[in-house]
Amino acid sequence: MASIMIKKAGEGLVSQAHRNADVGPTSGSSVVYEVQNVPSGVSVDDVIAAFKTYKPVDKVYEIDWSALSK
Repeated sequence: MASIMIKKAGEGLVSQAHRNADVGPTSGSSVVYEVQNVPSGVSVDDVIAAFKTYKPVDKVYEIDWSALSK
């Protein structure tokens, strides 16, 4: 199982964040999320596509893959 860091910009763009990024709001308008327990066959693009349809809970920046893959 892997952990993938993604960043959602204020204007809605979702992209991969640096693996050493801190989760939570950035100094700009972006928010960094950590998607945990991602199976080995799932690509970063798959995680980003799943996250685009997901409504994150306020102040929760660590998300389990099972919540995105429903």
